Amino acid sequence: MKKILLLFSAFLMAGISYAQNVNCYRVYLHDKTNTPYSIDQPEQFLSQRCLDKRARYNIPVTEEDLPVNPAYLHEIGQASPQLRVLSVSKWTNTCTVWCPDTVRIGYVRNLPFVDSVKAVGYYSSMDERTTPIPPCGTHMQGETDTTGYGASFGQIALHNGHLLHEAGFRGEGMLIAMLDAGWTAFDQSQYFTNLYENGQIWGTFNFVPGMDNVYLGHSHGTSCASIILSNIYNMGGPWGSEMDTLVGTAPKANMVFIRTEDPELEQPIEEDFWAAGAEIADSIGADVITASLGYTRFDDSTFVFDYSSCDGHTSIASIAATKAAHKAMIVCIAAGNDGANEWHKLSRPSDAEDILCVGAVNVDSIPAPFTSCGPSYDGRVKPDVASCGWDTYVVNIWVNDWDDPASTIDYIDSGNGTSYATPNLAGLATCLWQALPQLTSLEIMQLIREAGHQYTTPDTTMGYGIPDFYRIFLENYVADTTDTTGIAATVSARNELNVYPCPVTDRLTIENKGLQSHTIYIYNLSGKMVGSTEVNGGATKTIDVTEWASGIYFLQAVGGNGRHETVKIIRH
Repeated sequence: MKKILLLFSAFLMAGISYAQNVNCYRVYLHDKTNTPYSIDQPEQFLSQRCLDKRARYNIPVTEEDLPVNPAYLHEIGQASPQLRVLSVSKWTNTCTVWCPDTVRIGYVRNLPFVDSVKAVGYYSSMDERTTPIPPCGTHMQGETDTTGYGASFGQIALHNGHLLHEAGFRGEGMLIAMLDAGWTAFDQSQYFTNLYENGQIWGTFNFVPGMDNVYLGHSHGTSCASIILSNIYNMGGPWGSEMDTLVGTAPKANMVFIRTEDPELEQPIEEDFWAAGAEIADSIGADVITASLGYTRFDDSTFVFDYSSCDGHTSIASIAATKAAHKAMIVCIAAGNDGANEWHKLSRPSDAEDILCVGAVNVDSIPAPFTSCGPSYDGRVKPDVASCGWDTYVVNIWVNDWDDPASTIDYIDSGNGTSYATPNLAGLATCLWQALPQLTSLEIMQLIREAGHQYTTPDTTMGYGIPDFYRIFLENYVADTTDTTGIAATVSARNELNVYPCPVTDRLTIENKGLQSHTIYIYNLSGKMVGSTEVNGGATKTIDVTEWASGIYFLQAVGGNGRHETVKIIRH
């Protein structure tokens, strides 16, 4: 039985009780008075890439963007020689501190610029923790395909993402920030050498005490990043595996790794780290945030957590996620893996407003039994959309000997979790925004919702459903008048065909409303053509599909001038 990968309620619980030993606190500051920073000189605290993006989408720099007053942080630091500032959030004007001297935290609470102090966690020390946690997943055999996508074809084709790639959009020039728990041996893998050679990995950040090296500690981020960035062709898998090819949803994109999750504990302070990570993403000019992290309960039960807090406004991480979406970033967050257990509902910060909360399905569009359910506590549709997170293909890395890089084993594997559905969708959202830069992040996310297959009848497991990214592209692409790629021509082919019913049981009807003839090709999820026919202009043709196996198919119509349209078909 394949393992379900979790970074949610059951994420490596350490079973540590520290109700009497809280030493991490969130400090709420009163103002930013006398800050040395000014919104008139934003280059002091925001990158040029960020400023260019803000200007492009007419998003002003406001006082909210000003860093927390460094004089306040300095005075807080004077409270105790042991005190350490762990993270800072300018959007909420807070900082989190480690202060084992409980008497001195009272001093902090009484500072004139401090509004309040809230306990958020416990760390016994700030010592380095370097014990690697082995990857999850079990090795599986897979089928070869003829599409060039290898094992990943189904999870990309679920959204017609391969057609977006064929149109020339694979994430070039885009920057993705991934918030996670660690990327074990990602920098040592033969599969990802090209990413470093191409300069696609822009840097790393860490907020978790004692875990400065993000390439140690946990492999969850490794697998999630592989879903987006893989460009693996005929690499030769171990143990005789046929799965030697894997292509990500945005294989040409750039990425930064930001560790906000402690793989050994589950504490409220991780939501502070999440917020700080989102602000880092903004300041460096990231276009997309993908975060397969969520919170439903904590190791210490004295930190109260109930469904009423999943309202988009209670969690500091949820607040930050919404703010990030309004600062020209597409924000994709996993719904959680609690659908089949007592909690059942979504996790924070996937409850945030104006972001994409992602649920999990398989390549046959069947909702995963583990995917967390909506709605948010205040009644909003959640998840927003669904993507492939059930039998999703990823890269796993096994390190036999940390002193011998040659002992590292890389292999393509399958696994489960909304953790995987989220980067699968985030990569395609990256490619879509690359194709449609005239639209804002909020507009892109709304189009993704509207392209869901059940947009008019959303439910609590898939939300608005499984979006068709190529349809969004065709309906919104604005061609450059100097374009010679032929991409512009595909737009006018849209809506010439009417294909119904969907889902189909026995007979599929293709109505050609245009003047020119179309050649029809039908492919299954493995990329194998299962049929072809011609439909003349103004004619209608019916196809018998009773011999087709149940599942997803793609109908591609090619006109006489090479223009084409692709339609997803579900056979019941």
